[in-house]
Amino acid sequence: MVLISKQQKRLVYSYLFEEGVIVVKKDTHMKKHQHVDVPNLNVMCIMKTLVSKKFVSEMFCWNWYYFAITKEGVKFLSQYLGISENVLPKTFKSAPKKPGEEDERREERRGYGQRRGGRGRGSRARGYHTEEQHEQKVETAGEQAPAPEAKAQAQKYPITKYTDQYI
Repeated sequence: MVLISKQQKRLVYSYLFEEGVIVVKKDTHMKKHQHVDVPNLNVMCIMKTLVSKKFVSEMFCWNWYYFAITKEGVKFLSQYLGISENVLPKTFKSAPKKPGEEDERREERRGYGQRRGGRGRGSRARGYHTEEQHEQKVETAGEQAPAPEAKAQAQKYPITKYTDQYI
């Protein structure tokens, strides 16, 4: 059992509330946590209790714990620390947007042809270099007669009435 003072708990809670996330190395013998002036074992234990109360979500990867505060955790910590509910952690705040900046970025990201759906080459991959060429090809495609090989193959292998397989 680890004894944790209120002062240590308050330091960890205030750092977590300010940042919204905290990273803890899985090293119980580390003297101090890298961001908070508290022994690493104590930070691990404090975060474990917050996870069990569902105030924090936990992810573990390569001997590092990653903890992110939840909405319920924000309410609990603001009440515990005596902070008004209008104040939010950094991870809950969105960066201020400049007018018109988002529209410019969206247009830059679009691929050839200014269409949605990724960065594909669009009609250029099929040999069309302009939209007009592509539209002309589509319009004339319906007017063409089927190839004689396709007609002969359809007569050679008819589809039966009861199954969709070739005989």
